[in-house]
Amino acid sequence: MTEATATTTTPWYTIRGATENDLPTIAEIYNERVRNSSSLFVYETVSLENRKAWYQDMKAKGYPIVVVVETATGRVAAYGCLGAFRPHPAYVLTTEISLYVHLDFHRRGLGRVMLKELIQIGRDMGLRSIIACITSENEPSIRLFSTSNFKFAGTFHDVGYKFGRYLSVSFYELILETVLDESVLVPKFKPFPWSEYKFGH
Repeated sequence: MTEATATTTTPWYTIRGATENDLPTIAEIYNERVRNSSSLFVYETVSLENRKAWYQDMKAKGYPIVVVVETATGRVAAYGCLGAFRPHPAYVLTTEISLYVHLDFHRRGLGRVMLKELIQIGRDMGLRSIIACITSENEPSIRLFSTSNFKFAGTFHDVGYKFGRYLSVSFYELILETVLDESVLVPKFKPFPWSEYKFGH
């Protein structure tokens, strides 16, 4: 099974592992959020080469990037990923989640679809904790994670500055069922199965 065929169809979309062909649209979605949203603490848009380097790094480290694709047109409607929460090795079973939806597909439930799928992917990978770092004024995202069993863990106040104002960040966490034997000194997660991944399986 290839990356392009590892899909499951629902009435109007499919979900699959991202490919390099998706990166122009992923960059478009990301850059729109940079320009118009406080969800990313970034001032400058990124190049396609930047997203290619990010994609290759994520794959090399075993982390997933998934895309929601509109069946009728093949357009990438949204993407999400699980990445490293912190670079230090003892954090290896903790991941930070990111979800982004194209403006043309807002209010169609894709955030919840991706969140549910990425939680399952995290379980399958043997991760223990999923962290969502959300700008505190982003009420839709807070509602999404709060109603998906994520628990509020705390707020860092005025840690960012964008659009002429200070921004606070709220942290939400989901603890998964992963349990390690005490004999395991250096844990590892199972790398995302890019070539075999199939939505809903």
